Amino acid sequence: MSKSPTVVQGWAIASLLLVACGQTADATGGSPGKSKGHSSEETGSGGGGNTGEVDSGGGNGTGGNAGSSQGLEELIMGEWTLEPGLESYTCARKTMTEDLYVDGFEATIPVGTHHTLLTMGPPDKPDGIIPCSVAEIRTQSIFSSGVGTDPLTFPRGVALKIPKGTQLLLNLHLFNTGTEPISGTSGTLIHPVAKEGVTVLAEGQLAGTVAITLPPHTQTTTVGGCLASSDVTVFAVAPHMHKLGVHLKVVGQSSVEGDRVLLDAPYSFDEQSFSIIEPLKLKKGDNVRVECTHDNTSDKQVTFGESSLSEMCFAGLYRYPADGSYFICTSGPTK
Repeated sequence: MSKSPTVVQGWAIASLLLVACGQTADATGGSPGKSKGHSSEETGSGGGGNTGEVDSGGGNGTGGNAGSSQGLEELIMGEWTLEPGLESYTCARKTMTEDLYVDGFEATIPVGTHHTLLTMGPPDKPDGIIPCSVAEIRTQSIFSSGVGTDPLTFPRGVALKIPKGTQLLLNLHLFNTGTEPISGTSGTLIHPVAKEGVTVLAEGQLAGTVAITLPPHTQTTTVGGCLASSDVTVFAVAPHMHKLGVHLKVVGQSSVEGDRVLLDAPYSFDEQSFSIIEPLKLKKGDNVRVECTHDNTSDKQVTFGESSLSEMCFAGLYRYPADGSYFICTSGPTK
């Protein structure tokens, strides 16, 4: 997948962070600079950026792990076993015993992991690992990964807060396309930072549409979006479709800075990584437009769904300051 000069490797490929080699920018929106991995020196005071303040509180399985890098800690993991030809969901829960600030993520996605979705909210069930459904998620997103996802490093001074007492919910979408049973451990690693080094709090969001209808033997472009729930700055973007996706375009329609293309590239199911972009300021009500092109070469109509045999049209976003909005947003106009 081609990437613009301002792009950096983002989420987590089916490995632990060997070397997060990419670009970083401070919260003021300055020019990105090269960096390698995470270190305590990377978490400075950040720039002025947005005015959000840190609160006073406390599938397919083409991946494979390759070991972790210094500075990363295990946040939550889920063990699983899957019989051949099956697709299922496994959920792991963990309740936090202290406030945690995070400026980097890495997913563990061994063979058989279609995607991971880590969300958080008030405790609803006992901690542990149990079978679950696709619908078992919480309202606030922490980190997501798909096949081919790379490590994510936030801009300096930007962090995501996981409050004490919050329960993590890791939803694992598993798919065994082989002929033998497979087992694995999938989950999330983090780079924690001190609260004193955090300038602004971030949150994750999925922008797009669920209104997808793809006729057989037809290339179709579907448009969705997300209206900003408050004045925010978008600083990272990632594509997410399934096997029929061929191109994804994301445009920030800012009343402050005008329209800006955040992502415009051919899509590969095996390369679903975040890109750190030049920060874009949005006023409340501004739109992030998401345009997905699918090529349905099958004999059947394909619609929206979680299975890799269905389709999606989303752009993963990170933005600041966090306002606690529900992380799935499909409110944008379709024109």
